[in-house]
Amino acid sequence: MKLRDITSSLTGRAAASDNDLGFGSGITSGEDRLINRDGSYNILRRGGKAWRPYQALVEMSWLRFFALITAIYIVVNSVFALIYLTIGLEYLSGAEPANSPVGDFFVAFFFSVQTFTTVGYGAISPTGIAANIIASIDALVGLMGFALATGLFFARFAQPQSSILFSKKAVIRPYKDTPYESFQFQIVNQRNNKLINLSAKVSMSWVSEDEKGRKARRFTLLELERDKVFLFPLNWVLVHIIDKDSPLWQKTPEELEAMQPEFLVLLQGYDETFAQDIHANSSYIFRDLVWGKKFRRMYFQEAGHTVLELDRIDELEEEV
Repeated sequence: MKLRDITSSLTGRAAASDNDLGFGSGITSGEDRLINRDGSYNILRRGGKAWRPYQALVEMSWLRFFALITAIYIVVNSVFALIYLTIGLEYLSGAEPANSPVGDFFVAFFFSVQTFTTVGYGAISPTGIAANIIASIDALVGLMGFALATGLFFARFAQPQSSILFSKKAVIRPYKDTPYESFQFQIVNQRNNKLINLSAKVSMSWVSEDEKGRKARRFTLLELERDKVFLFPLNWVLVHIIDKDSPLWQKTPEELEAMQPEFLVLLQGYDETFAQDIHANSSYIFRDLVWGKKFRRMYFQEAGHTVLELDRIDELEEEV
């Protein structure tokens, strides 16, 4: 093989690796997304360590987090309550037996809560070596538990998260006064913070078939009319011009559906609030595409101000 051919081959492989987002070419089903609409990967991991506590506690939803913290709080105090009952309520000075197992449990439980939280109302106090040792351990567990919970709260609040909304649909419509069509979708920042140097990359993935009938998934970066804005105060319609270099060139809806396409969107910018880079991902598949319509304008002037209507991000209108 000639040196020129080797160089061309290596260059082609490098270009292919640059366009591959890490999903490989073996995923050929067009029914599922590679990236979900919320930006998460459509991948279920199995095997290995099933649960990593810190990562799970930081990344789970707030509702699940509070539910788990509450459950742990109840379980730990219940365990200490049972230990106090095992020792005997007579070793808790000021505790009045309720003359029923459930009533006695709640007396011990609420004493554990007072010790665990270091509230200590003073109505009940431990007597004897065993009760004081258990109360000391109860207080230590409480202090460590609150320290861990505080750290988790801080880690969750300190996470830089973007609040970029993606339009639910992408449109294919004529590009201005040119003979070309374009692929368009729009985004908007739903918070009032400043995003600086926001850049966008759109990669198209589709399934192709070789001469032997073997299917493989291909990737290529779509050239955008504008791939970066220095400030992001309003909405941004991202536009890919469908010219002769585009994989969408002269594709009918039927041909495009057969390609099982997915448009993977990757955004990156600097958030002044967190003083960190933020990222946002989403995707569009064939059923998200609309032909012959355009996005309705999201902002207008009112009383010397520019009003941005976030609820209009998905509104479409007919081409004029």
